[in-house]
Amino acid sequence: MKHIQKRYIYAALLASAFFLISYLLIRIPIILAIALTAAIYYGGVLLFKKEDVREFNSENINNYYYLASKIQNESNKTKDKEIISICENIGKNTDSILVSLSQRPRKVEQIFSFFDYYLDIAYKILYKYNDINNKEEKKAADKKYLDNTKDYLQKILEAFEKQSKNMQEAKMLDIDTEIKIFEKASGINKDNIKVGDNNE
Repeated sequence: MKHIQKRYIYAALLASAFFLISYLLIRIPIILAIALTAAIYYGGVLLFKKEDVREFNSENINNYYYLASKIQNESNKTKDKEIISICENIGKNTDSILVSLSQRPRKVEQIFSFFDYYLDIAYKILYKYNDINNKEEKKAADKKYLDNTKDYLQKILEAFEKQSKNMQEAKMLDIDTEIKIFEKASGINKDNIKVGDNNE
């Protein structure tokens, strides 16, 4: 499920409040009320934009390095050399992307959105893999998931490699489109993979 940015929520609340007051209480003409409400909404989106803009700072950078390290730790639990290698390369590409981002910090929101999705789903895929692997009895669906896990992670790695290459060429991925392609090809939705109460 796509994250709704705060500025749109705040702008909608502000515009809704204006409409209720102007039309229901002050009784200005409906067409004028709608026009002014729309103007206030778009103004609110601009006004609250800062609520959604993240900075390229040590706190955010360290957070993504931490998420990449969680992926590596979870991959080590699989004891599968191919999975471990794929995750090592995800970590290397995370570093490469962050280095490139330091040179072009204007792309920070797009890159952070990329990390938010792909680092999170990579960890969840690995967590589920290990959880299933620890079961004594495995259903057919479990075995299928275990068989497909390398393909899931390989697709994620390919997204990282593509993003890293594009960053070096001063280009950007269409992240929403890439996510849709990944989810369609893998049949996975990260919001449907649960990792328990403790994700550490």
